[in-house]
Amino acid sequence: MAEGFFSDICLLSYLKELRKNEFWKFKELLKQEPKQSDLRPIPWPELKKASKDDVAKLLCRHYPGTQAWEVALRLFLQVSRRDLWAKARDEIKNKINPYKSNMRKKFSDIWQNETCLAVPESFYAESTKAEYERLSQAFAADKAGEHSVTVALVGAEGTGKTTLLRKVMLQWAEGNLWKGRFTFVFFLNCWEMNNIDKTSLVEFLSRDWPEPSEPIHDTFSQPEKILFIIDGLEDLKVDAGLDGDLCSDWEQPLPVHVVLRSLLQRTLLPKASLLVSLSGEWLRKFCHLLHHPVYIYLLGFSGHLKWLYFSRFFQDTDQAAQAFSVVRGYKPLFSLCRYPLVCWLVCECLEKQLQRCQPLGINSQTITCIYSSFLTSVFQPEHTGWASGHCHSRLKCLCALAAEGTWVARDELQFNFQKLFSCVFETQDPGFATQVMSMFPDIHVYISRPDDLMTYACCLQYALNLQTLHLSLENVFSEDCTGLLNNDQKLSYWRALCCVFTNSRDFQMLDLDSCVLSEASQAILWKALAQPTCKLQKLVYNFASNVGESADFFKALVHNPHLTYLNLHGTNLSSEEVAQLSEALRHPMCSIQQLMLGKCDITDEACEDIALLLVSSRKLKLVSLMENPVMDSGALLLSEALKHPDCVLESLLLTYCCLTSDACDYIAQALVRSTTLSLLDLGSNFLEDSGVKLLCEALRQPSCNLQQLWLVGCYLTPVCCEDLSTVLISNEKLKTLKLGENKIQDAGVKQLCGALKHPNCKLENLGLELCELTTACCEDLASALTVCKSLRGLNLEWNSLDHDGMVVLCEALGHQDCALQLLGLDKDAFEVETQHLLKAVEERNPQLTICSTPWNRDELMLKGVIV
Repeated sequence: MAEGFFSDICLLSYLKELRKNEFWKFKELLKQEPKQSDLRPIPWPELKKASKDDVAKLLCRHYPGTQAWEVALRLFLQVSRRDLWAKARDEIKNKINPYKSNMRKKFSDIWQNETCLAVPESFYAESTKAEYERLSQAFAADKAGEHSVTVALVGAEGTGKTTLLRKVMLQWAEGNLWKGRFTFVFFLNCWEMNNIDKTSLVEFLSRDWPEPSEPIHDTFSQPEKILFIIDGLEDLKVDAGLDGDLCSDWEQPLPVHVVLRSLLQRTLLPKASLLVSLSGEWLRKFCHLLHHPVYIYLLGFSGHLKWLYFSRFFQDTDQAAQAFSVVRGYKPLFSLCRYPLVCWLVCECLEKQLQRCQPLGINSQTITCIYSSFLTSVFQPEHTGWASGHCHSRLKCLCALAAEGTWVARDELQFNFQKLFSCVFETQDPGFATQVMSMFPDIHVYISRPDDLMTYACCLQYALNLQTLHLSLENVFSEDCTGLLNNDQKLSYWRALCCVFTNSRDFQMLDLDSCVLSEASQAILWKALAQPTCKLQKLVYNFASNVGESADFFKALVHNPHLTYLNLHGTNLSSEEVAQLSEALRHPMCSIQQLMLGKCDITDEACEDIALLLVSSRKLKLVSLMENPVMDSGALLLSEALKHPDCVLESLLLTYCCLTSDACDYIAQALVRSTTLSLLDLGSNFLEDSGVKLLCEALRQPSCNLQQLWLVGCYLTPVCCEDLSTVLISNEKLKTLKLGENKIQDAGVKQLCGALKHPNCKLENLGLELCELTTACCEDLASALTVCKSLRGLNLEWNSLDHDGMVVLCEALGHQDCALQLLGLDKDAFEVETQHLLKAVEERNPQLTICSTPWNRDELMLKGVIV
């Protein structure tokens, strides 16, 4: 095909499309070309009178192979026929693709030597026919319009995802799949990427790029013709799924997980297509990164395919039927045979038993038992030709190697609890399970299949030192979710799993994330948490469902004396459910001190029950109602409760609660009367300067005990700073003032700095991030830093402060009278010269730390975000 394309006949077809004047110019340029390219010239007399047919023959005779086309392509551009250049270039790419040839050889070798197929290839083609059809349709050019497509190949471990992706790569390289759709398909093996610290996308792909071909960068000129196959995300040592940096430059060397994340989130080559393999918890973890993925599920062998496999494995029909009958008669083993490799192992073991005329049977409690049966049958003298002692020695060495691999895996940047639990369960050794599970005080569990309940329940009973359990449960108890376990068995294992809450010596926190529970499973959970031996202190139930339908939930809140923290973030609570919750928390036996109800759809009507709770509970210290439509009318109800002498609340978070300056009037009255409230967060509400003026009137009163006031994003201007300055001078109790994301500007900072320099000012923390500050305010800040003895923390992030301003600030930071300990600035956001300046100040002043988002962690924890 290659030789035919580079013939003079093919070249002539392009020359025929040149107009008369273009053809003459082409010959004139061809005469000059040798001088610029160090090529042997074509005699001008011969070239001058040559026809298009003659020119094609002269080019191919003087410049054999690809040289003639390289010359022709350059000249097509020079005679302004870019259309011919593009057409010929695409045709060359499609017909002559050395990369494709390389991939054909590479994946042919992999398929022959490395793929653990364990089935005849003809049977494999038959068993994956449906998946191939779906893959072909998903990326079909006529359906996709050659736009980017993302396909997620989903299946449990062992169902053959990697095998299928390798075969897909080989099929493309051989020209049997996606003809005309993808010019280039790149296979990214995440296991191989673990050995690389930093790389660019181009650098990584260049490893398979043939040398004597066009530069790899040229392939990116048509990204819609590129497919990336990404296999083994669960094997990546560094988590690619966490939020973090992204890049759009394919030549920029970055950590491999950043490159992968950028591909997944389409900041790198957004028009390219993706084919990603995912399984179990990794599907849940990465699916939110994928843009409108098409899901293709790899379910393993069906019952019919299992029989077909047995019938092909055993040459004798009677033996096949006999072996299949044994497997089908034991449901767990029959289910495990959906995995191709397990099916092969079982057949191998049974075949050897038939050969020895032994009774047919296999130890199939776990997959490990099946592997053990296989290995012990293989390491026999009659099969290996070794002496009995030698067989035993070799088997022992193999086991030692496996153990070493297990401990090496335990020591990696990222831990896979799903794999750990599977391994521990497979051993069926209580002593070993206790030794391993007791090593982990903090465990993450994701259960998406009912059958996994058995594994996790059996393992968690040995986690005697468990302190924190992060549990996510999806579709396990739904009626249409089938598996090996019936409903009674599922509830039995769920009950066994919940025993960990009472068995663990120091169990402190249960984090339930998006758990979908049935009425029966909820009752089991809440009854376990209400047991006298349960020492649970923190219960986090984000995005809960139907909590109000279970009376046992409210009983658990009342009867567990250790439970002091309740977080229901993201749970839509009706007014009736808020009333039920309020009633439970008002019970004298309830010990809840911190109540997080962020984003729970709590309205001003429901605030009446919250207010009643504030007045009645003598233990409640912190309440978060952030991201709820509390409104000004709800704030009025809460303020009346805060004024009550029986209210002991210390912290109230009302971020994003649809408040206006009217609410500040009610809250100001409460600030004067409350004897306990020390922290108030009113961030992201439309308070304006007029609202702050009302708050400041209260803050100036001697009876006001507030220590922290958060006013981030409240539509403030420099006008409010005059009132705030009078508060800083007159109120020695106020320690923290956060004004970030407001238009405070240089004028406002000037007033605040004047107050900071007053001897009566006792402020310790001031937040001014994203406040439209410029270098002009640095003199005022520097002066305040050297005079104010109380200020310990100052956040100046995301302001337009240049190097000159930093010089002024750094001079003050290095002054002996500067008491500042924490400065919020992103050093990496500055030029190199400024970075050196800031680092030098830190070295000279050991008590000073300069970092990004200085209070972020503490704020998130206070708001109920698990960090």
